[in-house]
Amino acid sequence: MSNHVSIVTQRRPAQLASATNLTSANATIPAEIAMTSTQAAPTAASTTVIIPGVLNYLKVIPMFATGTASPALRATGWSYCKSIDRWFPSHLCKVALTLNSNGNSINGSTLLGAYDMSLTSGDAKLVYEGAAEQGNGFILIDTVGADLVELSFETASGAVACNAIISEV
Repeated sequence: MSNHVSIVTQRRPAQLASATNLTSANATIPAEIAMTSTQAAPTAASTTVIIPGVLNYLKVIPMFATGTASPALRATGWSYCKSIDRWFPSHLCKVALTLNSNGNSINGSTLLGAYDMSLTSGDAKLVYEGAAEQGNGFILIDTVGADLVELSFETASGAVACNAIISEV
């Protein structure tokens, strides 16, 4: 009789964060998000997408439509507290982006990746070229044990189409 145990792990393949493109918020995302007032989990809106938590890092390739001014992405981790029967948020990061002009056709819209990024708050690893028009950068977000991760899309120039490609790392 063997005492050998095998554990097989398999990560989910890369996928779009939302099956349909979202619409960015035409304003700065609030600095603080309140705890849910009921036991219900936070839900996605037209400017956000909710992703099940991952064990370690979430790789995010953010994309916005042409003509977007001041695009940014914010990640919030949501954890459920059984003793108070509520979900509470934790700020993970906010990243300002500079978009390239090489578009990707996603759900009928031309969306642009970022060639330059700046971490404005929180903790994340940014991987990007830094030179104009050189590919799509990505963000590695440490989900720090969150049950759910909320990605919020922000712009300063009106509501525009946006989405992201996500995968576990």
